[in-house]
Amino acid sequence: MLVEVAPGGALRSLVLEPGALRGGGARLASTITALVRAANVEATRAAARDPRLAGLSAADRAALGLEPGEAAQAARGDEDRRR
Repeated sequence: MLVEVAPGGALRSLVLEPGALRGGGARLASTITALVRAANVEATRAAARDPRLAGLSAADRAALGLEPGEAAQAARGDEDRRR
């Protein structure tokens, strides 16, 4: 399985292998969620090193999910409430 996300967590691509459903839907969902979170961490770290983003304000960075802030925390809270 391959998951790619943009900085801030937007899903860019998802590739499922033929046997992805062997463990059942719940396991697949759990695996996808874990992979998206890990990919998000990596994408956010890469974006944080990008010199083109150096001039952004803290509010802008938080809105993009690049650092903790009210916007990022609110987005995570909304996601948690949907589960």
